[in-house]
Amino acid sequence: MKTFKYLWRHHRYLLIGFSIASLLTLGFLIKFAFSVAYWSNNRDATIEPWMPIGYIARSYQVEREWLMLQTGLPSSEFRARETIENTAKAAGISFEDMEARLLLAIEARRAEK
Repeated sequence: MKTFKYLWRHHRYLLIGFSIASLLTLGFLIKFAFSVAYWSNNRDATIEPWMPIGYIARSYQVEREWLMLQTGLPSSEFRARETIENTAKAAGISFEDMEARLLLAIEARRAEK
């Protein structure tokens, strides 16, 4: 306790700065831990209509740009956060056909590695 009183009296700004830096570090550590826990439980998730291409790419561990090319849409129509359901509508096919197309492409990509 004496040490804290000494630091507060003589190095107040240094103690405040250290406390803020420690809290920020703790916040980033918590965010990282939640991210690791979430993605370790969501590998190869079943493709749902609400999922954007980036989410599917991360879940199946493939490159997002490559997976966007597999949708069959011209690159001028890519929208990174567009859902698969909307992407399928834009391509003029059903969600089930788009899902099958993406799963086949992902399997082929994994076979290459």
